[in-house]
Amino acid sequence: MENGTSVRRDRLPLHRPWIGEEEVRAVANAMCSGHLSGRGPIGREVEAELSAILGTPTLFVSSCTAALEISLTLSGVGRGDEVICPSFAFVSAATSVVRAGAIPVFADIEPDTFNIDPADIESRITPETRAIIVVHYAGHACDMDRILEIASRRGLKVIEDAAHAFGASAEGRPLGTIGDFGCFSFHGTKDIVCGEGGALVCRRHDDAHRAEIVCEKGTNRTQFIRGDIDHYTWVDEGSSYAASDVLASLLQAQLGRFPAILARKRELAERLTSLLEPIRGLVQLPRERPGVSSSWHLYAILVPAQVRDDVIRALRHEGLDAAFHYIPLHSSPFARERLRRPLPRLPHTDRVSTSLIRLPFFASMSDDDLEDVARATIKVVTRFVDHGRM
Repeated sequence: MENGTSVRRDRLPLHRPWIGEEEVRAVANAMCSGHLSGRGPIGREVEAELSAILGTPTLFVSSCTAALEISLTLSGVGRGDEVICPSFAFVSAATSVVRAGAIPVFADIEPDTFNIDPADIESRITPETRAIIVVHYAGHACDMDRILEIASRRGLKVIEDAAHAFGASAEGRPLGTIGDFGCFSFHGTKDIVCGEGGALVCRRHDDAHRAEIVCEKGTNRTQFIRGDIDHYTWVDEGSSYAASDVLASLLQAQLGRFPAILARKRELAERLTSLLEPIRGLVQLPRERPGVSSSWHLYAILVPAQVRDDVIRALRHEGLDAAFHYIPLHSSPFARERLRRPLPRLPHTDRVSTSLIRLPFFASMSDDDLEDVARATIKVVTRFVDHGRM
C-alpha cells in the first residue's frame, strides 16, 4: 500500500521549535552577563513576564517534572499515600509520585478529549488518597469544575500538569491556575521552549513562599537575594530546582513570540480540521470542550487500532513524520513489576493508546506544509478504505 509518488519529497517533522536570531542574541548576551546560575536577574524578569501572562505569581524552575515534585512536597504527599493520575500521560505524572514515596493510582480518560475522567477519579478515591494530578492533553482543558468539586468534597489537592497547555484557558481562566498547583513545561518539544525548563504556580500564598525555599535546596536564599533577610540558611527540605539565567534568556526571547505562536497554532488547528472534514467519520478528529480555548500543542487523530501502525508507516512513506503517542503507564514494566497492584481496567486508555496518531503540527509550518499534512492523511485513509481495511 506504499506504491506511487509521495506527497512530499522531504520529510515534514513532527515538531520544530520557532527559533530565530532574537533567541541567539539573547543567549549570547546572557553568557556574557556574568550571571549563569539560577535566580539571577534574567530569571526574575522571566518570572515577572510569566506572572503577567498567567495572572498569578509564577516560579521559573528547571522542568515541569520539577514543578510536579515540588507540588507534591507542598501537598504533604509521602510514603504510603495515593495520588490519582491518568495512565495516558507522560511518565513524569507518575514518577513524581513514586519519588515522593507515594503510589500512583491510574484513572481512565474521556474517549473524546483524552483527558482524565472525573467519574473514574471518584471511583478510585480511598482513605489513602491525598491528591489528584490532571493532565490537559494537547492543550485541551480537563473538566476542572467537576474535578475541583470532587477534590473539595473529599479534601484532596489538585495539581494541574499543564505541560501541553501554556496559553490555554477554560471559561477565561488560564489552565494551570485553576487547581492548587499548576505545572508548565518549556521543553524543546513544546511550543514555547528553552531546551529544558518549567514553571510552577501556587494558588495559596504560603505555598508560593515555601516553593521558593524548596526550589533553593531548602534554603531561604531567594529571600536573601531580594534583600528581605541579611543571610540565608537551611530551613526546610528541598532540592536543586532553579533554572539558570541562560535558559531564562532563551525563554524570555520565546515569550516575545508567544502571542504569534499561540495565534498561529489556533489558526492551523482550525484550518487542518476543516481540510480533514472529508474523512470525518472514518477517523476521529480532535474537538474543544465548550468554553475552552486550547493551546493546540499537538494535533492527533484516531483510527482503528488494527491498522494504526500500518497507517503511520504509510504516512511516513508520504513524507510525514507521523507517530503514536503514550504507551499507558499502568501497563508499563515499572508499574507491573514495582507497583505490585492489580492491573486496573482502563478501556478508554487502552483504546486511545492503540488508535492515536500524531500528525506533524508546529507554529512555524507553512500553509503548504499544512496542506501536505491534510492531503497525505486523506490519501492514506482513503486508500485503506478502498482496500477494505477501514
